[in-house]
Amino acid sequence: MKDTVLVHLMHFPVYALGPGTRAGLWFQGCTLRCRGCVTPESWSFDPKSSVPVPDVIEGLRAFFRTEPPPDGLTISGGEPFDQPDALFGILRAARELGVRDVLAYSGYRAEALLESYPQLPQLLSALVDGPFERGNRTDSVWKGSLNQRLVLFDGDFRERYEAWEQSPKRKMQLIGMDDGRKLLIGIPRQEDVFRLKNPFFCDGSGGRQWN
Repeated sequence: MKDTVLVHLMHFPVYALGPGTRAGLWFQGCTLRCRGCVTPESWSFDPKSSVPVPDVIEGLRAFFRTEPPPDGLTISGGEPFDQPDALFGILRAARELGVRDVLAYSGYRAEALLESYPQLPQLLSALVDGPFERGNRTDSVWKGSLNQRLVLFDGDFRERYEAWEQSPKRKMQLIGMDDGRKLLIGIPRQEDVFRLKNPFFCDGSGGRQWN
């Protein structure tokens, strides 16, 4: 397992990216650099965002010790699979912590990920795959562009994810931080994106801090 990982954000509670109330982990760095991405600052592999992997795992442990604990964990970016060693170390640790429902957003297609990482279905419950495509709009509340897919790996969560997939209401989460910054998490409609201040990551899953 890689000793460090580039992290953009960790947060709990998150209720706008996945079913239920979740913990969230956003990786820093993305090589895909999708056209239409409005947070290019999430692309850089900035060494200043380096965090020891054990610290990330301890942060997740603290989230899941709360009462009630999160319903699951959502991992996004940036692009999580651009740091696969750290990602899979964190995924294995999440399983050891007893976290069963883990959702990842990725700009890569599921077929390519499964070819490279056949162990993926044992570590993820579900995957939202595919790059964000500006202009390929969708009314689905769980994705940024129509091309993206929800791939379910764990049938035990089928009803939970089907209900989330069919949710009629798009959620956005705005949180004030202790240092005065604002945190916006969620997936607005494409036509609303530029009314907001930098809400998206490249894969279409929002989770952004700004001054």
